[in-house]
Order: sequence, then structure tokens, then C-alpha cells
Amino acid sequence: MSSNKWRIDFTNLSDQARRREVRGQNYVIDAPPPPGFTASVPAITASSSKGILKAWDVALSPGKNIPMNAFMLWMSGNGVQIFSVMITGMLFFQPIKALMGIDSAYSLKVFERYESPKTRPHLMLPKLVYVILQLLTMALGLYKCFSMGLLPTATSDWLAFMEPRQEIIYYD
Repeated sequence: MSSNKWRIDFTNLSDQARRREVRGQNYVIDAPPPPGFTASVPAITASSSKGILKAWDVALSPGKNIPMNAFMLWMSGNGVQIFSVMITGMLFFQPIKALMGIDSAYSLKVFERYESPKTRPHLMLPKLVYVILQLLTMALGLYKCFSMGLLPTATSDWLAFMEPRQEIIYYD
């Protein structure tokens, strides 16, 4: 090494400097690690990283359908016809069917093939994104019901549950 601590002389690397032990495994490297480097990041193997990438593909797949569903809702119009009701029903039943795949241990069945003890902590975020996108699809269906006038949002929709007004008659 030279006198400057930020300069590394690659010509004088010994075999001892080229071998590093990280978590019980020996690695041969070309240069010593930079100053301040610690090998505390858990290593992810190539197969587990592929599984995590596939899990992200599965998690983002409901989001790819949202623009298509929104276009179909726009094309069906705001009237209450059989086509628009069928599309709105599809927007409710598909996410419910997908979310019914949640076990009692809060693991989605769609992600079971990607789970292993190493990848389990890394799959929490894809699972959360999957659930949020399914709920967003259901929210799109709720908006369609609102725009068709099927949701009870006015006070006149709740008249059956209101008490009739009692008139008070005064006699002089």
C-alpha cells in the first residue's frame, strides 16, 4: 500500500490479501475490500433471487389488469344494463376469489412455490402489493357501482329506516 489511504496498489497483492472468509466460506477476490466494508448483508443465491423476481411478477399482475378493466368500464357506460352489471360483478368476484387464497397463517397460496426459509422475509412486500392491487380493483368496481347509482348514498335511499316525523298540533 502507498502512503495515501484511499489508493490501493494492485501490483503487490499477496495470496493472503486475495483470499477472504465471509461466513465460513473462502472467496478468492482480486482486491481487498474497501475501507469500511462489512459483509453483514445476507447472501441471496441465484435461485432464490429468481424466485423473488417471479414473486414480484405475480404480485404486480393484478395491476396490469386495472387499466384494461377501467377501459371496459368506460366503454360499458353508466347505465344499468346487463353488460355493465356483469363487468362490475367481475371486478368484485375476481379479487375476492384471489384473496380467498389467504391461509390462516397469512400466506397467499399464489406465493407458496416461491417460499423457502431464505426468501420468506423477502416475500412480505410482494404479498402486500398483491393484496393492495386486488383491493384497488375492488375499489374500481365500487366506483362503477357509485357512477351507476347502485350505492345508497342519498338520504332518500335510507327512508325505510327513518322514523316518520310526528306532527304536533296545538289547540288554542
